[in-house]
Amino acid sequence: MNILIQGVSVLVQNIIANNLGIVNFGYFGILQSDYTIFCALADFGMATLILAYFGKRATEGRLFRNVLQLRLLTTAIAASAMVIFAIVARHDHPAFWGELILAFGLLFQHAFFDWYFICGNFWKKLLISKILHTVSYTAIMGIALCALRFDSIAPIALSMVLAALPAFGFGVRQAFTPAVLSIGRHARRFFALMFKSAVPYAIASIASFAYLPVGLYTASHAATPEFLGSYNFAHKLIILASGLMVHFISSSLISLHQTDSRTLHLRDIGIFTLFIAAVSTPFSVFPEWTLKIIFFAAPWTSDVLYTSSLCLRILTCSLILQAIRMNMISTLLKERRMALYCTLIALGGIFNIGVCYYGSGMFAPECIPALTLAGDVFLTVALAFYFTLKRRIRW
Repeated sequence: MNILIQGVSVLVQNIIANNLGIVNFGYFGILQSDYTIFCALADFGMATLILAYFGKRATEGRLFRNVLQLRLLTTAIAASAMVIFAIVARHDHPAFWGELILAFGLLFQHAFFDWYFICGNFWKKLLISKILHTVSYTAIMGIALCALRFDSIAPIALSMVLAALPAFGFGVRQAFTPAVLSIGRHARRFFALMFKSAVPYAIASIASFAYLPVGLYTASHAATPEFLGSYNFAHKLIILASGLMVHFISSSLISLHQTDSRTLHLRDIGIFTLFIAAVSTPFSVFPEWTLKIIFFAAPWTSDVLYTSSLCLRILTCSLILQAIRMNMISTLLKERRMALYCTLIALGGIFNIGVCYYGSGMFAPECIPALTLAGDVFLTVALAFYFTLKRRIRW
C-alpha cells in the first residue's frame, strides 16, 4: 500500500512541477523538506518507543489515553515551532504562506493514528485508512491541480492539508475519546518518562536530515533559483530510493534477530552493494532518460535537464554508501547500541553541515551534490572503522 501511495505522490509531484515551473518547484521542495523535519519533531521517536515498549497495551485503558495525549502534545508543540520558524526564518521566502498552512496541517496528519492501528494489530482498519488517504489525495489534488490548475505554493499546500482530512477523521472516529482532554499528574509523569526515553531515537531521526536534505538548503542559499529547481528533481528521486532502502534495513533486522552471529561478512556486504548499484544504474548511466520518464510532465529545458542529470548522477553515490553500511546499522540496532548509533549519526550530520556550509562558499554550485555526500562518507568510514576495530568483519 505504501508503494501505491508513493506512486500517486510521484504522479502528483509531476503535475505540481508542471503548474509551478522550475523555480517555484524548487521553493516547494524547501517547503516539503521543512514539513518533513517538523513531522519528525512531532514524532520525536515516540512511535518507535511505543511499539517497542508497549505494543497492544498502548491501545487499552489509561495507557492508551496517556499515549494519545502524548501524541497530541508533541504534535501541537511541533506545529507551534513550525509557525515560529516560518515567521523568523521564512518571512520573506516564497513558501512563507505554505509554511503556515502546513504547520496547521501538522495537526491533521493522515498517519497520526497509525501507531494505534499497528499496536492493536488492527490491520484492516490500517488498510482502510491508507486506501481512504490514497483516494482522497488523488481526488483532491487532481481537482486542485488539473481542474482548478493551482499554480502557486499556498493553495497547493492547502489542498494537501485537505487531502489528509478524511483519513485523519477516520482515525478520530476509531481512537479518539473526550477523556484525552483531561491531563492529570499521572499523565505528566508519563510524558516526562517518555521524553527522557525517546531522546536517543529522536536524535537519530532528526540528525538524518543533516545528510541529503542539507544539500537542498545549501542550494537554496548558495545557488540560483533555477539551480535549486533542477536540484530538487534529483533530490526527490534519491529521497524516494532512500526510503525504499529502509525496507531492506527492516528485513535485515528481522533476519539478524533470528541468529546470534556477531560477525559481518564482506561477501554479504559486497553482494548487497552490487545489487543496489545495479538497480540504480539508470540513475547514474542514463540520468536524462530516468528524469524525463519519472517526471514526464515537468517543464524540462536543456539546461535544467543537464543540471538535474548532473546532480542525480552524483547523488546516486549516496545509495551505494547506504548499501555498504546497511548491515552495520542493522547490527547496531539489533544490539540496541543506540548511544553509539546516535553519536555517529550526529557527528556525521554535523560534519556534513560544516562541509556544505564552508564548501558552498569555496566551490561552484555544481559541487553542492558532491559536498552533500560528505556525511555519508564520514558515517560509512566510521562504522567500518568501528567494526574493524572490534574484529567483527570477516570475509
